[in-house]
Amino acid sequence: METCTECGKEAVSNCAICGKPLCQDHITHGFSKRTNAPAANCANCQQKFPRKVRKYSLIIIPILIIASIILIIYLSTIIPFG
Repeated sequence: METCTECGKEAVSNCAICGKPLCQDHITHGFSKRTNAPAANCANCQQKFPRKVRKYSLIIIPILIIASIILIIYLSTIIPFG
């Protein structure tokens, strides 16, 4: 039987990122690439996740805006909007 690394209670799952055993009180949920079910993450690993999302969103959002503008300009040459 494993114990939680945070408080010593009985562990019900391991962190999906670092593998620490966690009790029900110390599990936070993140995203799992393997299934639709949320992955169990410890608080330390869960705090790292939003930084990655913010970093990638700052890169992807301008690309999507530019691609949308180019698509609108291209479609306006094929289909008259007026």
